Amino acid sequence: MSVSIIGCGWLGQALAKHLMTNKVDIIASYQSKKTHEKLIELDIPAAKLSLPLEDEVLSCQSLDDIANIDVQLFQKRVLIIAIPPQLKKGRLDYPLKIQQLIHMAELGNTAHIILLNSTAIYNGLYGRVDETSELNLSAEKVETLVDAEQAAKKFTKGLTILRLAGLVGPNRHPGKFLQVKRVFENAGAPVNLVHQVDVIQIIEKLIGDDNVHIKPNIYNVVSNTDSNRQQYYQVAAESLGLPLPQFSFEQQKTTGKKIIGERLRSKLNYSYKKDDLLTWLKEASRAL
Repeated sequence: MSVSIIGCGWLGQALAKHLMTNKVDIIASYQSKKTHEKLIELDIPAAKLSLPLEDEVLSCQSLDDIANIDVQLFQKRVLIIAIPPQLKKGRLDYPLKIQQLIHMAELGNTAHIILLNSTAIYNGLYGRVDETSELNLSAEKVETLVDAEQAAKKFTKGLTILRLAGLVGPNRHPGKFLQVKRVFENAGAPVNLVHQVDVIQIIEKLIGDDNVHIKPNIYNVVSNTDSNRQQYYQVAAESLGLPLPQFSFEQQKTTGKKIIGERLRSKLNYSYKKDDLLTWLKEASRAL
């Protein structure tokens, strides 16, 4: 088994270390000097890849014709795309980056692509939503995420798209991000989160699947935590001994959306390790 991880940040580094422990052949990409230094510290084999590349990449018919890339990144069996969309920074080139990666994967030996996308693709929706829900393309940034998935679907071999809920885990205890004077909206909205360990286990299960179908599979990756925002962030604050966050009930117009992830549980026969993130909050606080 061999895996290339494009975009090796907080999640990618943990994934790479886990796979290397299990003797999987790994290479990761980096863009910044800081990330490169971290990968060296963790002994993760790495190659520089700065995206997006020049436009003519899409017309190249050989990896050897593409400047500023290490072809090793596209010679592994599985290609995991874990680059952040950077929507909050106003970047709109995420679909172009995916399009370029797909093209290079086609030129290389990649047999299966796993795209880590975001459940932000459901922005503008309310109530229970799953992979079959009609998306609201008028909602901010949704079109960018949809275009990225459409670009990925041009891959002619195996493709799995994981729509990840908000990530928590080591060094990402939600209580640490609470600001004392911040006022939160939508107190009654459900929380849609997933722990790093479950994302890693799910990816490991997918890369070991020899029955990858050409038809793209799309899965929501989300815990079954039964909590609204007010309860969850209050527990997060209490677990760290912080002042309770304040919520503006006057501005609450909807009950938000609950992302359903039953398709993954059923199709992959997967049981989450950290399915109740309220319990995890309390356990994590004791470990700090």
